[in-house]
Amino acid sequence: MNDRALRVLEQYDLEVISTRRGRGSYLLDTPDGLRILADYTGSENKALFQNRVMKQIRDGGYQRVDVILPNREGALVSRDWEENKYVVKEWYPGRECDTSSESEILAAVTNLARLHRLMHVEGEEAFEKSFTAQPPLSELHAKNVELKKIYSFIRKRKTKGEFERMFLNCFSVYSEQALEAEHLLHDRFQETSAGRGGLQGSVCHGDYDHHHVLLSGSELATTNFECCRFDYQVGDLYRFMRKILEKHDWNVRLGLRILEGYERIRPLNEEERQLLYVRMLYPEKFRKLANHYYGGNKAWISRRYLDKLQLIERQREKQEKFVKMLENQFHFGAD
Repeated sequence: MNDRALRVLEQYDLEVISTRRGRGSYLLDTPDGLRILADYTGSENKALFQNRVMKQIRDGGYQRVDVILPNREGALVSRDWEENKYVVKEWYPGRECDTSSESEILAAVTNLARLHRLMHVEGEEAFEKSFTAQPPLSELHAKNVELKKIYSFIRKRKTKGEFERMFLNCFSVYSEQALEAEHLLHDRFQETSAGRGGLQGSVCHGDYDHHHVLLSGSELATTNFECCRFDYQVGDLYRFMRKILEKHDWNVRLGLRILEGYERIRPLNEEERQLLYVRMLYPEKFRKLANHYYGGNKAWISRRYLDKLQLIERQREKQEKFVKMLENQFHFGAD
């Protein structure tokens, strides 16, 4: 974001005392508190949906969320002369959750559980259902088709580097995990409207991680609701847990503490436990690396691809141990 973006502020009744750069944004000091000017890729309807979700959160007593402020015309999304889209949001002082601190990790997952309780809506008409996630089985099937296509592409390449050779050598292990996860979803997880109890009335953050939890003393704020939608809320827990556990070498004890911290506030039902287990079984990090490789420059393969693949391989046994722990914890597994 360049300085010209600040001209968008002319569309707001906002007294700005000072500005400073943030991560792809501008932080604005105002008499009413901190605000942020940020790029926005969504629609006006999505912004309205976000604000409705955050209003429900605030009505439940949780105030520190980044509500989008309207401009003078009453619109939540503003455009510059090049039709680039921006929003101005309420913001909060603080720093991101420290992923090396177990106490802050547990505070963040407790925060997530509290948010999930406040984001559950009663009744079919409580929110417009336009923003609903793809069913889990359809999502995993699409990812597996993609993985197979990437494998075929690499196998047919005449010239293969170290990354491609290692990818082909270890592909069968991750492919088996991916197919097992898809089969488990097919066998255990009913996606009929009558069988999707974990989704009924559930709105999730959609991108909950340590970057979006701000701490200031004992106070927490949750930001960046751009991906909020109707979905299984356990998906937020899965994403948060996976990213933390990757940073902690799939520490089983820490994983259990995260799960216990969440369930003290919001216990998971059987359907959600099955989905969490399947998500953890699925080799998501391997798939994402394959996807980035496939969409990148094939003429020059960065050393980072190989480094990341080697890390995935080093952590594989520990991840499998964690998944086995979940199987025992939830008293189920593959038949």
